[in-house]
Amino acid sequence: MVMSGLLILLTAGELWAGQKKGDVPSTGFYLSIIPTAQFPFSVETTSPGLSPAETRTKWGVGIGGSLGYRYSDFRVEGEVMYGRNDVKDIRFAGGGGDLSGYYDLWGATMNLFYDIPVGFRFRPYVGAGLGVVFFEAHDITLAGFPPTTGRNKLFTYKLMAGVSCSLSDAWRLLLGYRFMGMNGPDFETGGVPLQGDPVQTHAVQAGVQFYF
Repeated sequence: MVMSGLLILLTAGELWAGQKKGDVPSTGFYLSIIPTAQFPFSVETTSPGLSPAETRTKWGVGIGGSLGYRYSDFRVEGEVMYGRNDVKDIRFAGGGGDLSGYYDLWGATMNLFYDIPVGFRFRPYVGAGLGVVFFEAHDITLAGFPPTTGRNKLFTYKLMAGVSCSLSDAWRLLLGYRFMGMNGPDFETGGVPLQGDPVQTHAVQAGVQFYF
């Protein structure tokens, strides 16, 4: 009976240890690298001398890198990021057509996350961030018209949600969604100023996180 009891206790201990392996560290620093697939988005502009216009983009790509610190179920991090979407077409009263050129952005945000403690291997998370980005139009051109250009420093905010999965005690895999909003950018085309409406983007992200 004693040997059977000891065997049961040892087996239970091994199972518990196996479950704990790969759990999120309770405190510590980490690095994250997160490639991003950016959904198509639109930029709407108005001008006293031109018709209101809507410029639409194609799918885009991006990447982000962050250094953060975890305390219990909360994480705070600083992130730098870059993204690019080629343009697709433009629509305005009485016209429109295919475009060449692209939008890109790069910037930095401070992010706060909460990891929901539902299990050891998988952990859902939610987060929000604030920061500044540089949003630029690179020679966006409709045949027969001058190119649209402009570089803007914009306030940005982000909302994020996803799930992380432990690969080891130090490595975790991340899969998530990101919403990002920016205040309206300014451009010009042929010397005519264009005022843009606030821009909103959506993206899916998949990356890795390393604790050290």
